[in-house]
Amino acid sequence: MNNQYRTSRQQRRHIFTPLRIGGLVAAGALVLAACGGASGKAGAADNMAGMHMAAAGNATDGGAAVATDAVHIKNLAFSPATITVKAGSAVVWTNDDAIEHDITFDGGAIASSVLNHNDTFSHTFPTAGTYHYICSIHPFMHGTVIVTN
Repeated sequence: MNNQYRTSRQQRRHIFTPLRIGGLVAAGALVLAACGGASGKAGAADNMAGMHMAAAGNATDGGAAVATDAVHIKNLAFSPATITVKAGSAVVWTNDDAIEHDITFDGGAIASSVLNHNDTFSHTFPTAGTYHYICSIHPFMHGTVIVTN
Protein backbone atom coordinates (compact mmCIF):
# COMPACT_ATOMS: atom_id res chain seq x y z
CA MET A 1 0.00 0.00 0.00
CA ASN A 2 2.91 2.37 0.66
CA ASN A 3 4.09 1.98 -2.94
CA GLN A 4 0.62 2.78 -4.26
CA TYR A 5 0.47 5.91 -2.11
CA ARG A 6 3.85 7.07 -3.38
CA THR A 7 2.86 6.50 -6.99
CA SER A 8 -0.41 8.30 -6.48
CA ARG A 9 1.37 11.21 -4.77
CA GLN A 10 3.88 11.47 -7.64
CA GLN A 11 1.04 11.44 -10.16
CA ARG A 12 -0.75 14.21 -8.27
CA ARG A 13 2.42 16.30 -8.15
CA HIS A 14 2.69 16.09 -11.96
CA ILE A 15 -0.97 17.00 -12.34
CA PHE A 16 -0.77 20.05 -10.09
CA THR A 17 2.55 21.43 -11.41
CA PRO A 18 1.01 22.80 -14.66
CA LEU A 19 -1.83 24.28 -12.62
CA ARG A 20 0.64 26.04 -10.34
CA ILE A 21 2.54 27.45 -13.32
CA GLY A 22 -0.74 28.56 -14.91
CA GLY A 23 -1.70 30.27 -11.66
CA LEU A 24 1.59 32.16 -11.57
CA VAL A 25 1.12 33.27 -15.17
CA ALA A 26 -2.42 34.47 -14.39
CA ALA A 27 -1.18 36.35 -11.31
CA GLY A 28 1.53 38.02 -13.39
CA ALA A 29 -1.04 39.08 -15.98
CA LEU A 30 -3.17 40.66 -13.25
CA VAL A 31 -0.18 42.63 -11.96
CA LEU A 32 0.59 43.92 -15.46
CA ALA A 33 -3.05 44.85 -16.02
CA ALA A 34 -3.11 46.76 -12.73
CA CYS A 35 -0.03 48.74 -13.78
CA GLY A 36 -1.51 49.94 -17.05
CA GLY A 37 -1.44 46.89 -19.29
CA ALA A 38 -0.89 47.45 -23.01
CA SER A 39 -1.96 51.08 -23.13
CA GLY A 40 1.64 52.29 -23.52
CA LYS A 41 1.77 52.43 -27.33
CA ALA A 42 -0.90 55.11 -27.67
CA GLY A 43 0.54 56.89 -24.64
CA ALA A 44 3.99 56.98 -26.19
CA ALA A 45 2.62 58.61 -29.33
CA ASP A 46 0.77 61.21 -27.26
CA ASN A 47 3.93 61.83 -25.24
CA MET A 48 6.03 62.42 -28.35
CA ALA A 49 3.55 65.06 -29.57
CA GLY A 50 3.71 66.75 -26.17
CA MET A 51 7.51 66.72 -26.25
CA HIS A 52 7.56 68.47 -29.62
CA MET A 53 5.18 71.15 -28.35
CA ALA A 54 7.28 71.63 -25.20
CA ALA A 55 10.49 71.85 -27.21
CA ALA A 56 8.97 74.48 -29.45
CA GLY A 57 7.98 76.55 -26.42
CA ASN A 58 11.38 76.43 -24.70
CA ALA A 59 12.90 79.47 -26.39
CA THR A 60 12.30 83.06 -25.32
CA ASP A 61 11.43 85.83 -27.77
CA GLY A 62 15.14 86.61 -28.10
CA GLY A 63 15.83 83.07 -29.32
CA ALA A 64 17.90 82.15 -26.25
CA ALA A 65 17.34 78.69 -24.81
CA VAL A 66 15.55 78.41 -21.47
CA ALA A 67 17.02 76.26 -18.70
CA THR A 68 15.86 72.66 -18.50
CA ASP A 69 15.89 70.61 -15.31
CA ALA A 70 15.57 66.84 -15.02
CA VAL A 71 13.64 64.52 -12.75
CA HIS A 72 14.24 60.78 -13.00
CA ILE A 73 11.68 58.13 -12.12
CA LYS A 74 13.50 55.19 -10.60
CA ASN A 75 12.84 52.62 -7.90
CA LEU A 76 9.20 53.78 -7.71
CA ALA A 77 10.20 57.35 -6.74
CA PHE A 78 10.79 60.76 -8.29
CA SER A 79 14.42 61.82 -8.00
CA PRO A 80 14.76 64.50 -6.86
CA ALA A 81 11.37 64.51 -5.13
CA THR A 82 11.48 68.33 -4.96
CA ILE A 83 13.02 70.49 -7.65
CA THR A 84 13.35 74.28 -7.74
CA VAL A 85 13.43 76.07 -11.10
CA LYS A 86 13.08 79.64 -12.37
CA ALA A 87 9.88 80.75 -14.11
CA GLY A 88 10.07 79.92 -17.81
CA SER A 89 12.14 76.78 -17.21
CA ALA A 90 11.20 73.36 -18.51
CA VAL A 91 11.30 70.22 -16.39
CA VAL A 92 11.83 66.88 -18.12
CA TRP A 93 10.81 63.63 -16.40
CA THR A 94 12.45 60.38 -17.60
CA ASN A 95 11.08 56.97 -16.65
CA ASP A 96 14.11 54.87 -15.70
CA ASP A 97 11.92 52.10 -14.22
CA ALA A 98 10.93 48.98 -16.14
CA ILE A 99 7.25 49.62 -15.32
CA GLU A 100 4.85 52.33 -16.50
CA HIS A 101 4.40 55.64 -14.67
CA ASP A 102 2.79 58.99 -15.32
CA ILE A 103 2.94 62.53 -13.97
CA THR A 104 -0.34 64.05 -12.78
CA PHE A 105 -0.39 67.47 -11.09
CA ASP A 106 -2.95 68.48 -8.47
CA GLY A 107 -6.11 69.57 -10.22
CA GLY A 108 -5.22 67.55 -13.34
CA ALA A 109 -4.45 70.60 -15.51
CA ILE A 110 -0.96 69.23 -16.19
CA ALA A 111 -0.67 65.51 -16.89
CA SER A 112 1.45 63.20 -18.99
CA SER A 113 0.37 60.13 -20.85
CA VAL A 114 1.61 56.75 -19.62
CA LEU A 115 5.41 56.68 -19.72
CA ASN A 116 7.11 53.39 -20.55
CA HIS A 117 10.77 52.69 -19.81
CA ASN A 118 12.98 55.53 -21.17
CA ASP A 119 9.97 57.67 -22.17
CA THR A 120 10.08 61.36 -21.22
CA PHE A 121 7.56 64.08 -20.43
CA SER A 122 8.36 67.80 -20.48
CA HIS A 123 6.50 70.82 -19.12
CA THR A 124 7.49 74.50 -19.07
CA PHE A 125 6.45 76.45 -15.95
CA PRO A 126 5.74 80.08 -16.93
CA THR A 127 4.71 81.42 -13.51
CA ALA A 128 6.08 81.20 -9.98
CA GLY A 129 4.38 78.85 -7.55
CA THR A 130 4.54 75.45 -5.90
CA TYR A 131 3.24 72.56 -7.98
CA HIS A 132 2.55 69.15 -6.41
CA TYR A 133 2.26 65.99 -8.50
CA ILE A 134 1.94 62.21 -8.20
CA CYS A 135 2.13 59.13 -10.36
CA SER A 136 -1.59 58.29 -10.65
CA ILE A 137 -0.67 54.65 -11.34
CA HIS A 138 1.29 54.50 -8.05
CA PRO A 139 -0.25 57.28 -5.90
CA PHE A 140 2.31 56.82 -3.13
CA MET A 141 4.85 58.45 -5.47
CA HIS A 142 4.89 62.24 -4.79
CA GLY A 143 6.89 65.13 -6.22
CA THR A 144 7.00 68.91 -6.07
CA VAL A 145 8.16 71.60 -8.49
CA ILE A 146 8.91 74.97 -6.88
CA VAL A 147 9.02 77.76 -9.46
CA THR A 148 10.69 81.06 -8.46
CA ASN A 149 10.83 84.41 -10.26
